[in-house]
Amino acid sequence: MVLLLRYTGLRISDVATLARDRVRNGRIYLHTMKNGKPIFLPIPPILCDVLDALPEPKGTEGQSKYLFWSGNGTTRAFIRGVTRTLARVFQLSEVEAAHAHRFRHTLATALLEKGWTTEDIANVLGSTPEIIRKHYAQWTVQRQERILSLAQDVWDVRFLSDSKKLSVTADSEEDILVDGMGFEPTTPTLRTWCSPN
Repeated sequence: MVLLLRYTGLRISDVATLARDRVRNGRIYLHTMKNGKPIFLPIPPILCDVLDALPEPKGTEGQSKYLFWSGNGTTRAFIRGVTRTLARVFQLSEVEAAHAHRFRHTLATALLEKGWTTEDIANVLGSTPEIIRKHYAQWTVQRQERILSLAQDVWDVRFLSDSKKLSVTADSEEDILVDGMGFEPTTPTLRTWCSPN
């Protein structure tokens, strides 16, 4: 379940009641988009192997339709049980503020760092681009480095490391990258992050 949470960004209720037929050919069917088109996400081989090796859920007669649930009882009761079990796992892990929902954040952040758009990530997580920007687009060193790299390609600018910052004079016409803000006109009080090639 933890691997599914990590690599798919599914909600805990969706993982708990995941049907076997949603996983096939190294992909997982996540949901249907608003336009009615299905969303499939490739999953890593380690997750495929683990899911293939899962035993039948306890209490199953024959083969269960689900990966983790026998189908007995109510889905609500089963999801509550899974939530309690995972809460105990997180407690034993001693990871501060561990929670199943944090895996969605982890996946969204990783995809942002790889250059995925908020629209792409919203499609994967079954959310809206506005929600992704609000909750998941946290700033990271890797994301900053990617933006620097992309900007170098676009503006043909060479970025310098912190140790090589240059002073900017009042009459300089260069733009600089202000940490956490983006490109801004230079002022006498700022130090430049970049220089023309």
